[in-house]
Amino acid sequence: MEYIDRKKLSARVIDSFHTFNSNFFQKINYPIAANHWISLCILDSYGPLTATALGDHLSISKQQVLQIINKLCKDGYISRQTALNDRRCKNITLTEKGHKIIMNEIRLLTLEFENKIDILADLELTKFDEAIKTFVPLFEKIYIINK
Repeated sequence: MEYIDRKKLSARVIDSFHTFNSNFFQKINYPIAANHWISLCILDSYGPLTATALGDHLSISKQQVLQIINKLCKDGYISRQTALNDRRCKNITLTEKGHKIIMNEIRLLTLEFENKIDILADLELTKFDEAIKTFVPLFEKIYIINK
């Protein structure tokens, strides 16, 4: 079996993520500010979180996360609910409106990507599909084990 240089492989993966982010995600006009969007996605993935936990996921201060929470609450995308295990704590929860904006944006992103891959020939699409079918389970395995 051929030796794979893990350092070069890691650099290629990170470079690929950066390129994809720069050429796709950063060119999207999101319906709300980036940190607000990411906050909704985090809540969608992890479920209810305290303000501190959400701030930890975003790597921002509690003061900064509270500004985001206040704006998202005001706009109806999230709600604050008293934690069942500790009445002093408030959990931040995604509302139906928050979930709908995420689902709609995922639908729009999917359509945008579908339009982008229209330039690929059938053989290229097949190779791309095979690569994704290989990559995603491996990436999930790496993520789950190194959580």
